[in-house]
Amino acid sequence: MDLDLEGKVAIVTGGSRGIGLAIARRLAREGARLAICARDPARLEAAATSLAEAAGTTDAVVLARPADTSDAAARRAFVEQVLAKAGRIDILVNNAGTHLRATVDDLTEELLQRQLGDKVFGFLGMIQAVLPQMRRQGDGRIVNIIGQATRHPHPDRLPSGIANAAAQAMTKSVADAVARENIRVNSVCPQYIETDIIAATIEREMAARGVDRATAASGFTRANVLGRLGQAEEVADLVAFMVSDRADFVCGSSVSIDGGYNRYVFG
Repeated sequence: MDLDLEGKVAIVTGGSRGIGLAIARRLAREGARLAICARDPARLEAAATSLAEAAGTTDAVVLARPADTSDAAARRAFVEQVLAKAGRIDILVNNAGTHLRATVDDLTEELLQRQLGDKVFGFLGMIQAVLPQMRRQGDGRIVNIIGQATRHPHPDRLPSGIANAAAQAMTKSVADAVARENIRVNSVCPQYIETDIIAATIEREMAARGVDRATAASGFTRANVLGRLGQAEEVADLVAFMVSDRADFVCGSSVSIDGGYNRYVFG
């Protein structure tokens, strides 16, 4: 399927590793021009090299800059740099963010503020930063990467559950506000994807319990009907479709990619 993303300028936050890098790499292979940001300069440099290799051209990466998207000044500066380099912004993928754990007994305001800063203020701030340009163009595609804690709150993941629910509500509200301006906003919700964090958790389980990888990973894999972890590339394939005109009638939606983890029928 031709996604017709050739020449599109795409921002991917948290684009230096894991799901963010996989999304950026997939868009680069489709011919998009990438602007990526993350907190770690060394990882960003490696990611930029990887993206150029994936696209087969050094022109694939418009910009790779360290930026903390929870910081308003950093967001504005990054978007201004993208516009100065590329002249337009067609796609925004909000992926940057942490996953903080806490219960009702040990959650602090500081911890919750950190989680909200990444997933709510960071996502919304990036949207506000790119909207003026998308409105001038009369076209834009925005995808927020939001975890499944919004649908499945867990007692020891209280900050991420709160932040994800807020991010979902924000996604729908913004989608409704800008849809008639030909700007589509959606969310993609992964669950149990084999990122560096999950791989490290499995390795620790193997060492601590003296078990093989399949046994150590069973806490993740038995939770969905496919019985395996998802791959970052599978999330990237979905996002590439969502930002293309092939998904032009998908607006304000939340799309799960979870191996059948969710059991809901409606919603």
